[in-house]
Amino acid sequence: MEQKSIKEVHNELTMHSVRFAKDEQGRRKEQEVLFKWPEVQKKLGEHKHIYVVDARLGSNNHTHRLWYDVIPPHTEEGQDWRTLGHRHTVEAIIYFLQGKGHSIIDGVRYDWQAGDLLSVPMFSWHRHINDGDEPVLRIASTTGPLSLGLGQAVYEDERYPEFWIYAQEGEDARKTLIPGGGGQVGNGQVGGNRAAEMYAEQVAFAMHEEQLRRKSKVLVKQKDLVFEPTAMGNLAYVVDPRIGFHSKALGVVMAEIPPGKRSGAHRHLYDEIDLVVGGRGKVIVEDKEFEFDTLDVLSIPVFQWHQYFNTGTEPLRILGINTRLALDNLGLSLTHQGEHADYVE
Repeated sequence: MEQKSIKEVHNELTMHSVRFAKDEQGRRKEQEVLFKWPEVQKKLGEHKHIYVVDARLGSNNHTHRLWYDVIPPHTEEGQDWRTLGHRHTVEAIIYFLQGKGHSIIDGVRYDWQAGDLLSVPMFSWHRHINDGDEPVLRIASTTGPLSLGLGQAVYEDERYPEFWIYAQEGEDARKTLIPGGGGQVGNGQVGGNRAAEMYAEQVAFAMHEEQLRRKSKVLVKQKDLVFEPTAMGNLAYVVDPRIGFHSKALGVVMAEIPPGKRSGAHRHLYDEIDLVVGGRGKVIVEDKEFEFDTLDVLSIPVFQWHQYFNTGTEPLRILGINTRLALDNLGLSLTHQGEHADYVE
């Protein structure tokens, strides 16, 4: 086999970057959008944890994933967990569809039931226990793909201490919400010049970040959701930094569409995964139409126009989990609004 010249190798690297956006457009057009609940339900009969939208399964989602799982009655999610549970350097959203129970997150107990949601602070130990007589059915979405891409995906699980990276270093390392520990706020302070101040801020960042994570809201009760009219229709912001959550990547909204009505149309540069919480309808994505029912999952392609229609007789509720915040922090967030919803003024 003829060896490529230095010029050929590096020209190929350049063209990989040049071609990427065009190639990505093609991948978006071909990506799987609709994941039907009956198919997922069948798989859950064989295994209690089923990935639905995941790049490792061929999904064209670069920043987050979604899975379904089941916790049997009166048991814990990880049945060998005793004290810690697990923690990870990914943001996580958990939405409960059936059952009731409680979670221990960073040492605090949160009681939940169907319709409630948890926003788990990054790198906090957490456990989930089913307190009821029926199985708990839930979905979870995390920024695993984003952390993997950054080379910063750390998953520490009480059941697998041989894979711990930090927790084995002692009690302080197990208590901190910062991989490797936050250090001391004043450790970087020397002199009185601007460069010294800037470096001291860098050293102190992790400790301040840990404090903000511990102040973050965690539990959202379904009864507390407030729907208000927007160009896209009636929306309730569920997880967002502007309402008390220390989230840097994952945001959550709930949309509600009356029977026979439609949402607004928009497109955006962030990944979005939708769970149909209740009702039935259809979504038009560019020139394709997909009919969905309760518990189906939608993976909306980046920067493609999409609009939702309630074709049923009951209110349609859709939980939208997106990575707009990650794009905001990168300065890449963009949303274009098209037609407005037909039921708001």
